[in-house]
Amino acid sequence: VRFEGLSGNVQFNEKGRRTNYTLHIIEMKHDGIRKIGYWNEDEKLVPIAVDTQSGNESTSLQNRTYIVTTILEDPYVMLKKNANQFEGNERYEGYCVELAAEIAKHVGYHYRLEIVRDGKYGARDPDTKTWNGMVGELVYG
Repeated sequence: VRFEGLSGNVQFNEKGRRTNYTLHIIEMKHDGIRKIGYWNEDEKLVPIAVDTQSGNESTSLQNRTYIVTTILEDPYVMLKKNANQFEGNERYEGYCVELAAEIAKHVGYHYRLEIVRDGKYGARDPDTKTWNGMVGELVYG
């Protein structure tokens, strides 16, 4: 199976694992976004040098805490059965939860999972021209 998806080439090997892909890592700021690295199956995480135009601002991912906006969707992000016994990221489990933890461990940054309030991926209202869901939270903060 092979097709072009939102994240680029989507291809699976005989074991059903995704192969031949690159995921771009971006940093969002008030003045826009910029690519700060990428991830692929061979090189794993590859940070890229980024020119800064804002003085002393660090381009490093290390020693920062990021908010990761997501949606509950089995098997990627799920609320643990006993989630009320935990706090923060420990309340969640799933493929994306494990992937985020591994990336953070290797890179050296902290993150906080936040589930989108309205439980939607996001759609643009044709009348108000505003976004809801996860897209809305990313666009409007």
